[in-house]
Amino acid sequence: MIACQPKPRVTIMSHRKSLLLALAASFLVAGCFYSESPKFPIQTAVPALGEGGRFQTYQRVEGENFRKDDVIVLRRRPDGAYALIEDKGETSATSFHPIAGGFHVGQAREKDKSRFEYVVVRVTGNEVFLFHPQCDEQDKVQMERLGVVFAGEYSCAIDSVANSNEFFAFLKLGESKTKLVRE
Repeated sequence: MIACQPKPRVTIMSHRKSLLLALAASFLVAGCFYSESPKFPIQTAVPALGEGGRFQTYQRVEGENFRKDDVIVLRRRPDGAYALIEDKGETSATSFHPIAGGFHVGQAREKDKSRFEYVVVRVTGNEVFLFHPQCDEQDKVQMERLGVVFAGEYSCAIDSVANSNEFFAFLKLGESKTKLVRE
């Protein structure tokens, strides 16, 4: 469901598509960081979003302005991950893992593929801000030192990264393009 592809230059991706790409598939859009095996064990998952619930989704349109979009439902699973329930009833699992600075990394298996993709989130009260760090906007030399393999202009494999917590804390996040607000 998520494919690493060039960033949109003119149009803005719909918030629902962005969110489903980010949450359901593996929490990323253009500039994907992915791995063939999970970088975080499910045992380290934390309830970053409490028991889950209904969330109104928003997409940044310009500056500090966000456009209201769809509502999604997240439910906590017994294994520590969350089930994202799509409007057609399909579910996808995403787990959250703490990193420095009060952020969490969302890890999800890409639908119909074996690889995992990642997003960084910050939870502040009833709002959840999603950051999609762009592979092509990072320090390339430092990324290679950390074990990142550039798999194209807009995607990076992180299977060889030794310390996932340090790696995700190191990334330049950019601005949050997507946010969720608990209903």
